[in-house]
Amino acid sequence: MLEIEPYNDLVMCIRTGSGQSGQVVMWTYSYLIEDTLFDAGCANAREELAEALRTYQIKRLFISHAHEDHVGACSIFEDEATIYATSEVAEELRNPIELTEFFRAVWGQPEPVSKIEPMPAFFEVADLHFEVIPLPGHNANMVGFHEPNKKWLFSADAVPVPSRKKMGMLDENIPQTLATLEMIQSLDLEILFDSHRGPIEKPAEHIQRRIDYLREFQREVKQLHERGKSVEEIQEALGLEGPWYLELTADRFGISYVIESVIRDSEFSGT
Repeated sequence: MLEIEPYNDLVMCIRTGSGQSGQVVMWTYSYLIEDTLFDAGCANAREELAEALRTYQIKRLFISHAHEDHVGACSIFEDEATIYATSEVAEELRNPIELTEFFRAVWGQPEPVSKIEPMPAFFEVADLHFEVIPLPGHNANMVGFHEPNKKWLFSADAVPVPSRKKMGMLDENIPQTLATLEMIQSLDLEILFDSHRGPIEKPAEHIQRRIDYLREFQREVKQLHERGKSVEEIQEALGLEGPWYLELTADRFGISYVIESVIRDSEFSGT
């Protein structure tokens, strides 16, 4: 499914997702400014996005990271637009992982893309001047697109969707996520263009709730770990339970991963 609506005079929101009877499991947002698109949505909306490509004459596509809800329709842009990605993300675009049944149903399987240009440090869209900034944590190679004059940030998945993050992917780094959130907070943003919640105006409180929670979560996990508690015991002590679909992810997501990251990555980073 695909929905397109203007946010303001410059930015168009493009939402893609999969569902039945009009009910979408989760939306992912791409953002369009003139002929430039930020992220490429999910593969299950590929044909609808192809029509949008023709309608809006999209010429440039900037990719934040290689997860399938951000790159799913890249292949339809390959011959019509210039695709920009970091070297690490480009490699994943050329060789996308084979998704399990659940994620194929939710987002769809991306097709390989070979025509990719290096991500610039800076670029312009209309009168906007963007800088590309690293946003590690949710994904080690994720970047965002910051417009300092407008105080905008196209933040991809840097800001967790839930205010109380209880699960994550195996390669997520919770201390790094917290550091990235603190950096984003320091930008004093007017608008956060989030990839799942859409545009968030005056986002400081929204971001701070997640900072406060992760700080306390880290403190509690480290305290229990120092007492000799196992990951399973820490999970039980903190009362952490996953959503209904957790088992369907076939261990791609897990509650234990966020606990293990706090223990492992805090020691590595010295936090």
